Amino acid sequence: MKKLSLLAVLALAFTFAACNNSSNSGEGTSDTIVADTTTLGEHIDQGIDSMKEAGEEAKSDINAAADEAKADAKTTGENIKNDLNAAKEDVGDAAKAAGTDIKNAANKVADKTKEGYNNIKESLKKDSTK
Repeated sequence: MKKLSLLAVLALAFTFAACNNSSNSGEGTSDTIVADTTTLGEHIDQGIDSMKEAGEEAKSDINAAADEAKADAKTTGENIKNDLNAAKEDVGDAAKAAGTDIKNAANKVADKTKEGYNNIKESLKKDSTK
Protein backbone atom coordinates (compact mmCIF):
# COMPACT_ATOMS: atom_id res chain seq x y z
CA MET A 1 0.00 0.00 0.00
CA LYS A 2 2.88 2.32 0.76
CA LYS A 3 4.19 1.70 -2.70
CA LEU A 4 0.82 2.47 -4.19
CA SER A 5 0.41 5.72 -2.28
CA LEU A 6 3.95 6.74 -3.23
CA LEU A 7 3.12 6.00 -6.85
CA ALA A 8 -0.09 8.06 -6.57
CA VAL A 9 1.82 11.03 -5.09
CA LEU A 10 4.36 10.85 -7.91
CA ALA A 11 1.62 10.67 -10.51
CA LEU A 12 -0.07 13.69 -8.94
CA ALA A 13 3.25 15.64 -8.95
CA PHE A 14 3.83 14.80 -12.60
CA THR A 15 0.27 15.87 -13.42
CA PHE A 16 0.78 19.30 -11.85
CA ALA A 17 4.13 19.70 -13.57
CA ALA A 18 2.62 18.77 -16.92
CA CYS A 19 -0.15 21.33 -16.56
CA ASN A 20 2.45 24.06 -15.99
CA ASN A 21 0.85 25.10 -12.74
CA SER A 22 3.01 28.18 -12.22
CA SER A 23 2.48 31.26 -10.09
CA ASN A 24 1.98 33.45 -13.21
CA SER A 25 -1.69 33.86 -13.84
CA GLY A 26 -1.38 33.50 -17.61
CA GLU A 27 -0.30 37.06 -18.33
CA GLY A 28 0.94 37.47 -21.87
CA THR A 29 0.59 33.80 -22.71
CA SER A 30 -2.22 32.31 -24.64
CA ASP A 31 -2.82 28.96 -26.20
CA THR A 32 -5.54 30.38 -28.42
CA ILE A 33 -4.88 30.36 -32.15
CA VAL A 34 -6.32 33.31 -34.02
CA ALA A 35 -7.10 32.50 -37.61
CA ASP A 36 -6.70 35.09 -40.38
CA THR A 37 -10.22 35.84 -41.54
CA THR A 38 -9.10 37.88 -44.55
CA THR A 39 -10.25 36.36 -47.81
CA LEU A 40 -8.08 35.86 -50.89
CA GLY A 41 -9.94 38.64 -52.69
CA GLU A 42 -9.23 41.04 -49.86
CA HIS A 43 -5.52 40.13 -49.98
CA ILE A 44 -5.51 40.80 -53.72
CA ASP A 45 -7.28 44.14 -53.21
CA GLN A 46 -4.73 45.12 -50.56
CA GLY A 47 -1.92 44.20 -52.94
CA ILE A 48 -3.45 46.27 -55.73
CA ASP A 49 -3.93 49.21 -53.39
CA SER A 50 -0.33 49.06 -52.18
CA MET A 51 0.88 48.87 -55.80
CA LYS A 52 -1.23 51.93 -56.66
CA GLU A 53 0.23 53.81 -53.70
CA ALA A 54 3.77 52.85 -54.74
CA GLY A 55 3.00 53.97 -58.31
CA GLU A 56 1.67 57.33 -57.14
CA GLU A 57 4.72 57.83 -54.91
CA ALA A 58 7.05 56.96 -57.78
CA LYS A 59 5.14 59.32 -60.07
CA SER A 60 5.46 62.21 -57.61
CA ASP A 61 9.20 61.46 -57.14
CA ILE A 62 9.71 61.45 -60.91
CA ASN A 63 7.77 64.70 -61.32
CA ALA A 64 9.80 66.35 -58.56
CA ALA A 65 13.06 65.18 -60.16
CA ALA A 66 11.89 66.42 -63.57
CA ASP A 67 10.97 69.83 -62.14
CA GLU A 68 14.35 70.07 -60.44
CA ALA A 69 16.16 69.10 -63.65
CA LYS A 70 14.10 71.65 -65.59
CA ALA A 71 14.99 74.41 -63.11
CA ASP A 72 18.67 73.41 -63.24
CA ALA A 73 18.63 73.44 -67.05
CA LYS A 74 16.99 76.87 -67.08
CA THR A 75 19.57 78.25 -64.66
CA THR A 76 22.40 76.71 -66.68
CA GLY A 77 20.94 78.17 -69.89
CA GLU A 78 20.73 81.62 -68.34
CA ASN A 79 24.33 81.34 -67.12
CA ILE A 80 25.49 80.33 -70.60
CA LYS A 81 23.55 83.21 -72.15
CA ASN A 82 25.12 85.69 -69.74
CA ASP A 83 28.60 84.28 -70.38
CA LEU A 84 28.09 84.53 -74.15
CA ASN A 85 26.89 88.12 -73.88
CA ALA A 86 29.91 89.02 -71.76
CA ALA A 87 32.23 87.30 -74.25
CA LYS A 88 30.48 89.12 -77.11
CA GLU A 89 31.10 92.46 -75.40
CA ASP A 90 34.75 91.55 -74.76
CA VAL A 91 35.25 90.50 -78.37
CA GLY A 92 33.45 93.64 -79.57
CA ASP A 93 35.70 95.83 -77.45
CA ALA A 94 38.80 93.97 -78.65
CA ALA A 95 37.65 94.29 -82.27
CA LYS A 96 37.10 98.03 -81.83
CA ALA A 97 40.56 98.42 -80.34
CA ALA A 98 42.10 96.37 -83.15
CA GLY A 99 40.19 98.45 -85.73
CA THR A 100 41.43 101.65 -84.14
CA ASP A 101 45.01 100.35 -84.14
CA ILE A 102 44.76 99.37 -87.81
CA LYS A 103 43.27 102.78 -88.69
CA ASN A 104 46.08 104.58 -86.85
CA ALA A 105 48.69 102.43 -88.55
CA ALA A 106 47.09 103.09 -91.94
CA ASN A 107 47.10 106.85 -91.24
CA LYS A 108 50.82 106.67 -90.33
CA VAL A 109 51.55 104.79 -93.55
CA ALA A 110 49.54 107.36 -95.51
CA ASP A 111 51.41 110.22 -93.82
CA LYS A 112 54.78 108.59 -94.53
CA THR A 113 53.73 107.98 -98.13
CA LYS A 114 52.69 111.62 -98.55
CA GLU A 115 55.93 112.74 -96.95
CA GLY A 116 57.94 110.51 -99.25
CA TYR A 117 55.98 111.76 -102.26
CA ASN A 118 56.56 115.35 -101.26
CA ASN A 119 60.27 114.66 -100.76
CA ILE A 120 60.54 113.13 -104.21
CA LYS A 121 58.58 116.01 -105.71
CA GLU A 122 60.89 118.53 -104.07
CA SER A 123 63.91 116.58 -105.18
CA LEU A 124 62.67 116.51 -108.75
CA LYS A 125 62.04 120.27 -108.71
CA LYS A 126 65.58 120.90 -107.50
CA ASP A 127 67.01 118.64 -110.16
CA SER A 128 64.98 120.29 -112.92
CA THR A 129 66.09 123.77 -111.86
CA LYS A 130 69.73 122.97 -111.95
